[in-house]
Amino acid sequence: MASYYYLVSTLPSLRWEDESPFSCDEFLDMCRGNISKKDYNIIEETFSGRPTSCSYVKNWQKFQTMVKKEMADQRSKKLKISGDKYKNSGDKESRIVESVRNALSAPNALEGELIIMQLYWKYLDDESSSHVFDLEGLLSFSIKLQLLERKSRFDRVEGNREFTALLSNLQSNIKGN
Repeated sequence: MASYYYLVSTLPSLRWEDESPFSCDEFLDMCRGNISKKDYNIIEETFSGRPTSCSYVKNWQKFQTMVKKEMADQRSKKLKISGDKYKNSGDKESRIVESVRNALSAPNALEGELIIMQLYWKYLDDESSSHVFDLEGLLSFSIKLQLLERKSRFDRVEGNREFTALLSNLQSNIKGN
């Protein structure tokens, strides 16, 4: 397993409360030439969501799937919709069940989404605690960077403006029919 002491030591610490220190593209540029081609391709696959043979990324994707299944299960129960396609009969973790419950009970969709993103962040912290200077540490960093980049795009004013426009269009369509 390769160690990337120099590259990792030049990276800033990422904290949920902070903004992204640079873009995902800039991070890829930092990795290019500083890590093996094979590891670079794995990081690229992680950013793109393409299938990968890396067990760390597969475990991450499995965790995301578990969260999505639990969301579907709890939403269907809340809406009183039954059906096997909504039922979460797969692996369950109490932290996922609790976070999804809290997200669905949040006062608005943005706060609910932030709860789920924090669950992802905590998972990455737990999984990468013993991986600092290796590929898994870089993968955790890259996924956290994606989360911070996504969080930075959340804007209440713009979101309210978009919601108002969509609602207005919907009301116009209903009145027109």
